[in-house]
Amino acid sequence: MKNRFILLLGVLIPMLTANCSDKKTVEKAETTEATAKTESVINVSKPPFQKFVVVTVEDEAEGTPLLKEPKNDSPSMQRWLESDCESDFCEEKYQWSDQSRPQGFDLGTDAIAGSGRVFPLLGEEGDYYKVSTLGKWCDIESAYILKSDVGEIEMKPITADMLEGDGEESSLTYRVMKDGKYKDIVIGYEYDELNGETLQVGLLRDGALVTPVTYMIDSQLNTELNDIEITESDGTFSLKYGQSLSVVTDEETNSRQLDIKKLSNKQIEKIIDTVTKKKPEYVVCMYHFPAMGVRMFYYKTK
Repeated sequence: MKNRFILLLGVLIPMLTANCSDKKTVEKAETTEATAKTESVINVSKPPFQKFVVVTVEDEAEGTPLLKEPKNDSPSMQRWLESDCESDFCEEKYQWSDQSRPQGFDLGTDAIAGSGRVFPLLGEEGDYYKVSTLGKWCDIESAYILKSDVGEIEMKPITADMLEGDGEESSLTYRVMKDGKYKDIVIGYEYDELNGETLQVGLLRDGALVTPVTYMIDSQLNTELNDIEITESDGTFSLKYGQSLSVVTDEETNSRQLDIKKLSNKQIEKIIDTVTKKKPEYVVCMYHFPAMGVRMFYYKTK
């Protein structure tokens, strides 16, 4: 009897192990397939950043230069400001110090990286790291920085609970789609006095929130509407929403803003289906660093 029991176990254990392994393989395949489907909807690829470094120089005023080449005598990055600008939206340009002065611009400062600035790491060469420098105003994609002036920094994944929590670090509010065709797609909303209301469509991917720049939508209340109305002009999307989708933000002036929690699934589907018809060129990628808080980085889609 004992021999038969041992023999039976010898047959059953591999079968049970195989079943568990097969189940995990299926679950992993289903997750990968769901992610691929969502990515195809939102038109973004996997974020290219895996590691990050933070500037550690003690003198924040001096900082560390951003170099064109991995050597001490390399041209450095410079920041140029629009001449005779009297508005709050003066144009600025970034270029290397070995380039000629751009017409209509005055030299601001060398684009040094001050203490605490975080960079995505792209590679390394000798005593230098290659880091990503693409940004809202800077179209230079990368530069070199001394290894001795930076240190590694830990990144923690951004989760749906984190985005939808009562965070104090960001002026944005979020609504994360939990299931269905649009699982992990994030609807974001931001208001500031200069730019007004902006609605955003992004995606939770590999611990980061990725949002195509073209999926950032200028938004405005229209009391004549009962629904939403979304249009495109010169590559920019605009959204108008009815009063029933708003919330009072100032009782004295009866000021109202969009409340993304009031958007129906049908309205969200309309927003997503409209903006995703346009393939994005630039993507903003938001990461969370426990020691530094939230940071934003740009990258180009492939």
